[in-house]
Parts: sequence; structure tokens; C-alpha cells
Amino acid sequence: MANPTIVLKAQNLSKTYGKKQVLSSTDLSINKGECVVFCGGNGAGKSTLIKLLTGIEKPSSGIFQFLTSKKKSFGYMPDHMNFPGELSPIEVLMYYRTFVDASKEKMMEVIKKVGLWEVRNQKISSFSKGMSQRVNLAQALLSDVDVYIFDEPTNGLDPYWVIEFKNIIKDLTNNGKTVILSSHIMRDVAEISDRVFIIFEGQVKESGSLEEIYEKYATQTLEEVFLKLLEKSHSVA
Repeated sequence: MANPTIVLKAQNLSKTYGKKQVLSSTDLSINKGECVVFCGGNGAGKSTLIKLLTGIEKPSSGIFQFLTSKKKSFGYMPDHMNFPGELSPIEVLMYYRTFVDASKEKMMEVIKKVGLWEVRNQKISSFSKGMSQRVNLAQALLSDVDVYIFDEPTNGLDPYWVIEFKNIIKDLTNNGKTVILSSHIMRDVAEISDRVFIIFEGQVKESGSLEEIYEKYATQTLEEVFLKLLEKSHSVA
């Protein structure tokens, strides 16, 4: 078997705000074509790690590097976007596509993929949270890149669109794209992951495939693994 191609490598990534350390000594090596999920509760450090990898925040220490062939390293879906309410999905994506050199055909394809074709000309102010989140998803998918990063992507999505989001992720990885995503709703994303990093208190407490983690902790859910790690942490403290 050929060695996997590494597309992102990070060493000793840490982030401190004032005296509070929110992420400490994190190492990552992520391969081409895999889906990696950062799991943990609110405030665990998942979104901080995402912000470091996307360059929104600078690390207090450590380094990371994208090792991709594309000029633009990644497509990014933040946990929420406040799009101007007077604009339509078409107008929003027309704006975003100028930054990623996406064709009009690509834009139309993406609008259909996220299920907004019928409302493409309606004002976003009339949209539900889930519909707005799908506009957010669409802008990330416009990019023709090797890596896609999604921060809490299922927030606001109804069960049908959680399933459709999983199908979109599977399609990306089946086409050799790498997906990095974070979620505190572990059941939403566990089944599509190749590897999981469980984060809390700013540290990666466990990582591996679901099968490896479930076997190690003699359980069948990430929630139970998380609780066992939390109990272990409190007993040590």
C-alpha cells in the first residue's frame, strides 16, 4: 500500500488569550482524501483550532503548513455567517465567486447541491437559520481546492439536511478531497469520519478511527467515550 499523502501538518499548536490557555501543544498530520472530525463540547478548543488552521487567529506557539497543489489552500465554512438580509443567494455567491475564480456554471451547480435553487432569488432575510446555513455551505463549496474546513456545519440544519450534508462530505472525500470539520453534536458527524480527535480543556484527549476508539473504551458512541475521558480527567484532578 502506498504511503498516504499529507496535506496538512501542525506541530505544537497553542493559543493563549491573556493568561487563559485555550489550546495547548496540538500536533496534527492529515492525509489527502480523509475526513477528520474535531469533537468536543462547547468551549473545548475545537473552533480555536479551526481558526488557527484558517489563519483567522495566529498561534501563540507552534507551526502548521498546508501541503497542497492548489494556489488557494482551502475552502472554509465558519460556524455562522451574517449575510446581508437584502441580498439573495445568487447575489451572495456572485460576490464570493470573484474571490475563488469560480465559474457561473459552478455557482449554479452549488446552489442546486445545497437545495436553494427554487429560492435563489429570494432575500436572505426571509430565510430560516437552516437555509442561511446552506448559503454558508454553498460559499465554501465554490472553491476548487484540496482541503475543505467546516466549523460546526450542522448547526441549524434539520435532519434531512444533516443527511444531505453527510452525502456532500462523502462525495468530496470520494473525489480525493480532504475534509476537516468540528462539531459538538458528535452523532451528526461520527459516521462519516475516517479519524476523530476528541478535544476538551484545550487538549486532544484521544484520537483515532471510530473502531479503534470504540474498542479501546469498550463502547459504541463518542458521547460515552467523552464522558469516560471527562471522568478520568476529574479523578486525576
